[in-house]
Amino acid sequence: MKPKLRKSWLLLHVISSVGWLGVTIGMLVLALAAFDAPQLYQAMSLLGDLVVLPLALTALVTGVVLSLGTKWGLVKHRWVLVKFVLTVIAVIATTFSLRSGLHEAAGGVVAAGSDVLVACCVSLTLYTFNTVLSVFKPWGRTRWG
Repeated sequence: MKPKLRKSWLLLHVISSVGWLGVTIGMLVLALAAFDAPQLYQAMSLLGDLVVLPLALTALVTGVVLSLGTKWGLVKHRWVLVKFVLTVIAVIATTFSLRSGLHEAAGGVVAAGSDVLVACCVSLTLYTFNTVLSVFKPWGRTRWG
């Protein structure tokens, strides 16, 4: 991949990943506040559908493009492979679990509020761990590297 193209993909990847992390922090704050103001779940539901999912998919796609188009490869280094697997898990969980929990909470299902809070905490931990992997690049090469 040529340097300008790589930097463009990298920029899009960083923006979408940081955006995903930032919206998750905002969702965590809203999930805490929603225990006293349940109408906030409606805003969280909109964020989940219109912001979180597109950011998650963009981060996944740009990450795959970068891994395949650079020296890191998708399966050459353990940190890239782990980050990819965790991102796929996060996208699936966001699509099928977090969003449905947000819709239930927005619809007035009281028990869904604690599930949403837990999902936000797990998501934040996962995205933070992925960020650490991107910075420190631990563990060396895989057997395919």
